[in-house]
Amino acid sequence: MRYLALGAGALGGYFGGMLIKGGADVTFLVRPKRAAQLQRDGLIVKLQDGSELRTKVKTVQQDQLNGTYDVILLSCKAYDLDAAMDAIAPATTEESVIVPLLNGVRHIDFLKERFSPERVVGGLTVINAALMPDGTVQQSQVRINITAIGELDGRLSDRCMSIKAALEAGGIPVQVTDNILAMMWEKFFGFACGATIATLTRSRAGVVARAAGGASFVSAVIDECTRVVTELGHPPMPAFNAAGQLAGLFSQPDSTYGPSMLIDMEDGRPTEGEYTIGDLADRAPLVAAARCNLQTYEISRSKPS
Repeated sequence: MRYLALGAGALGGYFGGMLIKGGADVTFLVRPKRAAQLQRDGLIVKLQDGSELRTKVKTVQQDQLNGTYDVILLSCKAYDLDAAMDAIAPATTEESVIVPLLNGVRHIDFLKERFSPERVVGGLTVINAALMPDGTVQQSQVRINITAIGELDGRLSDRCMSIKAALEAGGIPVQVTDNILAMMWEKFFGFACGATIATLTRSRAGVVARAAGGASFVSAVIDECTRVVTELGHPPMPAFNAAGQLAGLFSQPDSTYGPSMLIDMEDGRPTEGEYTIGDLADRAPLVAAARCNLQTYEISRSKPS
């Protein structure tokens, strides 16, 4: 199977690199600057156990696509989805399968409409990684390494099992599930809680834990998000226990953990607020406050210096 990874950033670089480690045929669809960097330095992925993956990689730019691929890994930011779909369209056939690893859930409907339901599977990951200024991909020390894929209609397919085998050969455990949409909502629930907490406090988890009102605030956000996703027909799954894991992350005084929304704000980048927690804001006052905070951040960020 030929894999195309859209981008070689935090998730694209991590998943693509681990696929290569397992022997898969991977090409990265990247912009010119990243292509030059990868050609010069190779792909460098620093893993949780202290080891380092260094490998030469194949790259292609959007105007150079000259073939099609069996599996396309989509790990862009939610606000880049339209551009991402345009970029991968020339690389797809009726047999290609698109595996999205985006935050939120709304992207599934857009992908189904653009490429047909049969060419899209559900996917999620809770692997935490970051693209460093020198171009290396750094996996964080947060030990929540969950990746799952599954057919949207719940059947267990050969293509999902093949993707699972390729990822696990590189060292990424993967669950193939018959309820991927429920699991995606569970991840979205956890993402919304973490993004709301971090956006309103503008702080890493350890700072929140040390604040006198930190624990009660975290609990209030989790309770509110639990109520909202339950009203929408997707109550949190006890077996997954996203609420418990999140409460634990924000109870460690020395933790430097920060969700991706906070990292983007710290670095002055655009955020996924409107495309993720914006889906819940009309039903949740705390989430609405976080959304407003993000909106004012975006306004301030876009002002000329």
